[in-house]
Amino acid sequence: MSGARSKAINLMKSSFGILKKICFVIFVIALFVDTFISGMYSWFLVSFGVTFREIVYTIKSPLKGANNDFFRTASRFVAPQLVAFVVILVLAVFIFFKLKKYLSLDLFVKLPKGKEKKINGIAVLSVILFVAVVGYSAKILYNIDSTLQISKFIKDYNDRTEIYEEYYVLPDEERITADKKKNLLYIYMESMETTYASKAVGGEQPEINYIPNLTRIADENISFSDEDGLGGFISAQNTDWTMSAIWATETGAAFAFPIGGNEDFGNQEHFAQNAITLGDILEKKGYHQEFLCGSDATFGGRKAFFEQHGHFEIFDLFTAEEKGYLTPEEEVNWGVEDWRLYEIAKDELTRLYEEGEPFNMTMLTVDTHHYDGWICPLCEDHYPEQLANVLECADKQINGFLDWCSQQPWYDDTVIVIQGDHPRMDQALVAEAKDRKVYNCFINTGYDKSKLDIKNRQFNTMDMFPSVLGAMGYSIPDDRLGLGTNMFSGKKTLCETLGSDYIDGEVLKYSQFYADNFY
Repeated sequence: MSGARSKAINLMKSSFGILKKICFVIFVIALFVDTFISGMYSWFLVSFGVTFREIVYTIKSPLKGANNDFFRTASRFVAPQLVAFVVILVLAVFIFFKLKKYLSLDLFVKLPKGKEKKINGIAVLSVILFVAVVGYSAKILYNIDSTLQISKFIKDYNDRTEIYEEYYVLPDEERITADKKKNLLYIYMESMETTYASKAVGGEQPEINYIPNLTRIADENISFSDEDGLGGFISAQNTDWTMSAIWATETGAAFAFPIGGNEDFGNQEHFAQNAITLGDILEKKGYHQEFLCGSDATFGGRKAFFEQHGHFEIFDLFTAEEKGYLTPEEEVNWGVEDWRLYEIAKDELTRLYEEGEPFNMTMLTVDTHHYDGWICPLCEDHYPEQLANVLECADKQINGFLDWCSQQPWYDDTVIVIQGDHPRMDQALVAEAKDRKVYNCFINTGYDKSKLDIKNRQFNTMDMFPSVLGAMGYSIPDDRLGLGTNMFSGKKTLCETLGSDYIDGEVLKYSQFYADNFY
């Protein structure tokens, strides 16, 4: 019996030794993963302002043509923390073996009634380290959930709303009419928010106005504002990344396709085929339409959306290469820089005008994209912040482009709309801003600005849909389309009657009406 018992004890000791090694390996792996996630989280806080919702939609959308530079930046941010982790681990192991004989000493803990219990020192240390790593992991997960709003996303996804049943107005193309078919030049400026302007004119910068030309252009034309100054519109929930903003301004609805596999969006055979968009309406009116961007138009589903809603011609990076505007060697991260894009736009606008049909040129700039923007050959070095120099350059380029437009024979018959697609996603120049709004400006509308209610308005991305048609002189029944209101009508928007917080909360939820009509 004693021999069998001795073998059993030795087996238990051997098993306990193996278990300790396994626990140590798990501890090291867990700590490594925690360090990696913590580093990524810190990088994310500095670089982005998006939630889990935007991340999921971006991942599930066609990623061909995406700019992967941020992955390299993330690795540069996280790598030092992982190196530090390895160095600390090696030192810790070295110290452990040097002090092993002391750490292995049995500890005697006094119990009531004068008794003592023997506890192994390494066992105590292991428990302390285990509790510490579990607590550290829990803190990281809590912070990530608070920032990315993962649990809120799950909750919203399972909630139901009837905001579309109650307030969505389906466009009636036959009743949307105009005495004259004006051309449309629609310019989406990447991440262009009025936060970049100085507080003195309605922005958020303490002293410097980084977009003086855009500020002046807004002041000289029609720009709706949430205040007395420059201001702008609210980027509603599910409209705050590029494709969702384009969708919202072209349809008057938030971007709320199902995460689990919306066939229309995922495989792009049909992109919301039942939706009636700005492009659909103008196509019925006889417009020749083109979408111009400097990257692969496939990214985010843009190509599918514009081709299937208005039969837009698509002019993207590959078209630019085919037509000789640049060689593959001249591409930058995503493709075509804005200074080249504006030159292409001039040629395409001239071509569209010479064809003799009313046209809609919709274009998307990108140099001001996160993070920190892109320094092009035209940028100067006036400020310590890279984005400040990029904004100054973008501001001069759009001003120069508009000057060129004003000299063209089609100018007087063309409504020009300039708007930001969404607020910027990194923290450059906006970290301290408390009231971030998106830029908008309407040129050549024919409206008398003094007779319009343009200041101290509350409106969001979806109001741009009917407002663009209103700017073009189209009459809209009840001045409502989708969830948007024609700002030129003076009627109150849903933001003003229901509150923007209510709208933001509802458009995040599942809508049966949305499912039945859009996918």
